[in-house]
Amino acid sequence: MANESTTNNSELKDFFVTHGAKIAIVLVVIMAIVVGVVQYREYRQGALDAQAENLGLGMTYLYAGEKDSALAEFESKMNSGKLEGLALAKAALYSANIKYENNDFDAAEPLFQKALDNAGSSALVRSAAMHGIASVKMEKGDYTAAAGLLEKFVSEFGKRTGDLQDRYEKDEPVDETPMVADAMWKLTLVYDKLGQADKAKATAERLLKVYGDNMQFADKASKFLGK
Repeated sequence: MANESTTNNSELKDFFVTHGAKIAIVLVVIMAIVVGVVQYREYRQGALDAQAENLGLGMTYLYAGEKDSALAEFESKMNSGKLEGLALAKAALYSANIKYENNDFDAAEPLFQKALDNAGSSALVRSAAMHGIASVKMEKGDYTAAAGLLEKFVSEFGKRTGDLQDRYEKDEPVDETPMVADAMWKLTLVYDKLGQADKAKATAERLLKVYGDNMQFADKASKFLGK
């Protein structure tokens, strides 16, 4: 056993003499990668915090109900070039909503589009922006464009099945945004405006099946169907 231990130690010594430098280099590289990843994450978090801070004053105005001041602040930050990615999308979305509420649809539409273009993977921001554009199209009487956007909206964000077995016996999928029922109701109205009665009826029926627990829109769908 002693000879075997001596032999093993000798082999380990020879191994490290031969390969020690390579092992050290590999360890240094691994450490550098780990440190780099940590630093990158810290940088990204810092960048995200900075982006959020850039929205801070505008959000304060918005929560206080000072929409004109909020709009001016968001527009100032967007024009400064300091915002990017999701922060830019949010500033554009908030600005678009204010413009929409003021019936300034021509100004709201490109802001909603900017929000959509910069929303990335954020379902809430992306869906709100798409919904906003569709609403503008409806206000402008462009029902064909509105229908296309609303169809895409429902397809992309509507996850609920309306199957009672799914709802009560399994886990029914959850929508990625709370605005799907509203979008389906708007789609019903748009189809009706386009003279597509069958599609309007089918959409209202689908709305009742999937969102029958949403009394606001279920009641509207029922009245539309004459129930």
